Amino acid sequence: MYRIATLSFLGCIVKSLILTRDGLQLADTPMPSIMPGEVRIEVRSVGICTTDIAIWRGEYEVELPLILGHEITGVVHESSVPELEPGTPVTTEIDVYCGRCWFCRHGQPHHCPERKTLGVTTDGGLAEYVSVPSDLVHALPPSVDTVTGVFTEPLASAIETVRRAEAEKDEVVVVLGTGKIGLLVAQAYDAYGAEVYLVGRNQWKLGLARRIGLRYAINTNSHDWKDQILDVTSGVGPRVVVEATGTPDGMAMALNLVRPGGIIAVKSIHGATFPVSVAEIVRKEITLIGSRSGPFDVALDMLDKGRIEVKSLISAQFALDDGAKAFEYASRPEATKVVINI
Repeated sequence: MYRIATLSFLGCIVKSLILTRDGLQLADTPMPSIMPGEVRIEVRSVGICTTDIAIWRGEYEVELPLILGHEITGVVHESSVPELEPGTPVTTEIDVYCGRCWFCRHGQPHHCPERKTLGVTTDGGLAEYVSVPSDLVHALPPSVDTVTGVFTEPLASAIETVRRAEAEKDEVVVVLGTGKIGLLVAQAYDAYGAEVYLVGRNQWKLGLARRIGLRYAINTNSHDWKDQILDVTSGVGPRVVVEATGTPDGMAMALNLVRPGGIIAVKSIHGATFPVSVAEIVRKEITLIGSRSGPFDVALDMLDKGRIEVKSLISAQFALDDGAKAFEYASRPEATKVVINI
C-alpha cells in the first residue's frame, strides 16, 4: 500500500549540504513535505556535475542558500501515488514544470517559463530526503544500483545530443573533451553505430576512454592530431563535432575542425560567455545545435543492458559529511565522476 505523508514526520530534522555565500555547510533542515502527486525520496547517492562545480565556484550564478545536486538516486520513502511504493529504488528527472503552458502542451516542458530545476533554481538532492512530482520519478531496473543510477540524468542528456545531431552508421563523429559528459556522449554515439574519435589533452582520461571501449582517443598535444581526423574524413573534416570541453578553446577548435555545412553540437554548460566567430559560422554554413535533458527511459534501458560503461568513470565516493571535500576533489582535472553517498 502507498502512503500519503503523515503527521509523524512533521517537525523532523534532516541533514542537508547547503551552499551559502560562505561555502558548503552541513546543516539541519526540516523534513521536506510531500504534496498530492509527489514522492518523497530517501536519497542514497548523488553525482557531482560540472554545473554543480560551476555553481560552487561562483561561475554560474544562482540564488543562495541552495541545496545542490540533481543526479539523484534513492528509494521511495513516502508516496502519494500507488505506482511508486515505499522502498522502490528510483531516480528522478530534474525539471519541475507547470504542465499547462504552450511548451508543456507541445512536448517541450524543459522550456516551461515556470520551470524549476532541482539543485539549480530550487533545492536539490544533497540531503537525506527530497520531494519531487511523481511523474518525474523512474524506478531503477534491478541491475542498476543507486550508485550506477546517478548516471541516468547525464546519460539521458548525452542521448539527446545524439538524437539532435544524428550520425549515420560508421560515420566519423568527433567529440571534443574527455570529461564526464564527453565520455558519455562518445559512448552514446558508439552505441548507436558511429565511428567516434574522442579528442582531449588529458592522457589518463584518454587511456580510460580506450579501456572502456572507445578505440580512437586522440591527444591534442600530438602535432598531427588534426591530420589524423582529416585522413579518416577524406580531407574534408567531420560532419558532426560535439563540443564538450566547456572552454572557449574548445568552441574555436570545433569551428576550425567541422566541415563546411556540418553540425556543431554544443554540449557544455559554460559558466561564462565568450566570443564566437559568427562570420565563421556563416562562411562555413555551420549548424549549431544545443541540447539539454533527455529520455530517462532510454538511458535506464542502456544502463540495464550494459551498453554504456559507467562504473569505470567513478573517480571517488564520499559521505555527505565530507561533501566539501568531495567538491574539492571533483574540481581536479584528473577527476571524472565523483559520487556523494548519503
